[in-house]
Amino acid sequence: MTGKEYFKDKVVFVTGSSKGIGKATAALLGDYGARICVNGRNSEAVELTCSEFEAGGITCLRLPGDVSDSEQCKSMIGKIIREFGRLDVLVNNAGIGSHGKFKELDVKAWDKVVGINLMGAIYMTTYALPYLSETKGSVIFISTLAGKLGMPGHSTYSVSKMGLTALAEAMQVELKKERIHTGIVYVGFTENEDNKQILYPDGSYKKLPARNQKQAKREDVAMSIAKAIRRRKRSITLTAVGKLQKFALRFMPFAIKIILKKANNDYDKMYDH
Repeated sequence: MTGKEYFKDKVVFVTGSSKGIGKATAALLGDYGARICVNGRNSEAVELTCSEFEAGGITCLRLPGDVSDSEQCKSMIGKIIREFGRLDVLVNNAGIGSHGKFKELDVKAWDKVVGINLMGAIYMTTYALPYLSETKGSVIFISTLAGKLGMPGHSTYSVSKMGLTALAEAMQVELKKERIHTGIVYVGFTENEDNKQILYPDGSYKKLPARNQKQAKREDVAMSIAKAIRRRKRSITLTAVGKLQKFALRFMPFAIKIILKKANNDYDKMYDH
């Protein structure tokens, strides 16, 4: 079955879809014929994205809101059901990047990162699950390579993404009889907008530093996410670096210690520690 055959007329909610990977995924599934629900904290960005989608013939529902607020999550799912009467796919993509060694971190930074990256996915999935049960649909968690390793200088981010791994693995067992597909996608370094910001240790947002690593295209990541949904994959790891990491975790644990030590040194150089 092709993407267009599978996604035609399905109702798909991609959180954090006004930009980045989320927008690319929503655009692709919309081109396949899905009815798309667009979310973001910035209502203007949501409006611009939906206007762009609608100009291309994509049916789009505007859902500005903060996923770290459980009541807003409940409200967004309610709006989807009132508008379309069903929900077939939930892609928990909304997230923020962060950095800072543990001793530098303000507790507010933990609240923000875990609140959006982990609790946001938990809240949204909780309210979406009854409707996904009706459609035998899919819930997808977008994670990263930090979802498998505690990265020095990025403990808040790593904790939030590792939490998604535990959640996905538990749900895959618990929901098997209900035939709800639960999948997790581990993305690697991916192209970002020039103005992308991350959370700093003091709880403020600042521009993401330039990356030297080779970065995947957002459209390619979106294609992989679409395939994971269509083929009901439990877990996929993207990029050559990600696949190498997966191999090393299983067969070469000593290499992981070297990688983490280097990552710690690289972090100190980047942020002048």
